[in-house]
Amino acid sequence: MIETKRLILRRFKMEDKEDCFAFLSDDQTCLDDGGYHAFETQDEEYMQVMEAFANQENRLMIVEKESDRVIGTIHLMEAERGVVTLTIGYVIAPQYRRKGYAFEAIQSVIAYCFKNTNLQMFLASCFTYNQGSKRLLEKLGFQF
Repeated sequence: MIETKRLILRRFKMEDKEDCFAFLSDDQTCLDDGGYHAFETQDEEYMQVMEAFANQENRLMIVEKESDRVIGTIHLMEAERGVVTLTIGYVIAPQYRRKGYAFEAIQSVIAYCFKNTNLQMFLASCFTYNQGSKRLLEKLGFQF
């Protein structure tokens, strides 16, 4: 668990499925995150994704302290680069964007990993049309 001024970053709990549906049912969010289809209902396929989240040690839920709601997720993936490297992916619910939550969450994960692991590099990417994500990555110090 990582805690910041406004956020708690922690592993997924099955009770988070309702909050996650709020952003995983948004067409643009799902397109921006990787081009997958938005969920229309919390059907069997959705529950399979939630079970996968529950089994992923490398996925953190971004919880807003004030509301105790999951407002997004961060996913860390190993990258083959010759040095210890992680690729970071993130999703923030539309109504929580442009409020500094993604910056706060990602910055805290990066700081935690560099301080507590032998990690040497982070990678991140976004679609070229996603200028908000591009600006966020630049603000965090990522270089093209």
